[in-house]
Amino acid sequence: MDSENIVQDGSNGNEKENAEKIFEASPDISFEFNVTNEEEGEAFLTFQKKYVYRKNWIKTIGFALLAVGFAVSAWRDPSIAMNYILLGVCAAAIAAIWFNMKKIRSSLLEALKILEDDRYVFSLYDDSFVIETIITEEEKSSEDYQPIPPRTVRLDEEELDIIEKDDMFVVILKRDTIYVLPKRCMSEKQCEIFRNRLAAYFSENKRG
Repeated sequence: MDSENIVQDGSNGNEKENAEKIFEASPDISFEFNVTNEEEGEAFLTFQKKYVYRKNWIKTIGFALLAVGFAVSAWRDPSIAMNYILLGVCAAAIAAIWFNMKKIRSSLLEALKILEDDRYVFSLYDDSFVIETIITEEEKSSEDYQPIPPRTVRLDEEELDIIEKDDMFVVILKRDTIYVLPKRCMSEKQCEIFRNRLAAYFSENKRG
């Protein structure tokens, strides 16, 4: 899972063509937004809780059961040093599982700090949404400037999940791309339309 995918993903030529077709229609809602480093951290933690925590807890329970077995064995026969060594290995493995998850999140947020000042435009259509990166005139005049095509996501794409939190919507695509839509950048009406549109669409197309 690369850091570029976490906030705003790039797109290929086909997606650019799809976006151009979508732009022919007027969006139901459209707004500019940016994502702070703290919001990225909250969104990624939400992602980890949904897709990573369960796996980590399974591993933790497995090592914990092994540790209990070694502890009982050591209690029965304190002379066997290997029981203490293996008990320590299990404890270290449990600590590493959770430490590594936190380290990944910290490293990702450090890498994404450079994107904190970037701004985007989100547009919601009947069966898709589009995210465009706003390019400043200064960036366009740079010698190494590379156009960033808009990212188009169809609502019927597999493994699309929307999680609403108190201060944001977290959009997760295929478990490797996260879009953060802060509610501070949306009006109450836009939040309502987004919430109702996605809920109705998933109810009709994902659940039957």
